[in-house]
Amino acid sequence: MPGLRQAILSTIALFLSSCGRQSPSGDFAGELRDWVHEVFQGKVVTGGHSCELLLILRQTPEGTFAEMNFRHPKMEAVRRVGKWEVGDGERVIFFDDDKSPSEYYLIKRGVRFAFQTKDGLSNDDGSPVLMVRNEGLSRKASYPLKLSFEGNGVARVKGVGEEVLQGEWKWASEKLVVAVSMPTPPNPTQSLEASETYKYFLQWSDTHPSELLLEKMLILRPFLKKDGSKRQSWMSSLHFTDKPKLRRVGH
Repeated sequence: MPGLRQAILSTIALFLSSCGRQSPSGDFAGELRDWVHEVFQGKVVTGGHSCELLLILRQTPEGTFAEMNFRHPKMEAVRRVGKWEVGDGERVIFFDDDKSPSEYYLIKRGVRFAFQTKDGLSNDDGSPVLMVRNEGLSRKASYPLKLSFEGNGVARVKGVGEEVLQGEWKWASEKLVVAVSMPTPPNPTQSLEASETYKYFLQWSDTHPSELLLEKMLILRPFLKKDGSKRQSWMSSLHFTDKPKLRRVGH
């Protein structure tokens, strides 16, 4: 029975191998698609009047900019301009024009978005103010992404530009996690953006064994206290409903 026993052991080994976690090696490349110009539309009912609300969020090389237009049927239209940033599951919009409120939140609610303030914002009947993205007026752009996996858990990430960031990769349950940090600036008074840490959460494709799927990306950056010292990190996240594919290259 030695032959039968060896065949059974070989079958078990093959099964365990196929169910185990396949460690990545080499280079994987793909692209991320992100909104660079988003237009949101909605209505707010106040004082018995239905008012139009238009919000435009832009990403540019110079920064992120916001524009809000409010139109009341019996008042002059109001236009406000400011900036915005990504929070954890929300967009935070700031206006510095001596008007109140100066801070708003755009929070995803399924296919719609709740538009809120710190003190709350609702229609006359108490229902939340909801907005929808105008897909026709909004625009996306593509950004290259290349991940390189080496021995001893070393990873390298290359995005837009020529800079390659070195970090590490490891398993977290059945997910691959790649973490890289921006180089520490020599001048501590420089922007803390250089202290950002990026984490990529990936999984192997079920249909294409040589492809990695990007599920989520986290951005960690430190806060500054009023005295200029750092405090705990603040995290923003980006979840991909249509997971970007990173294909093996160079083989």
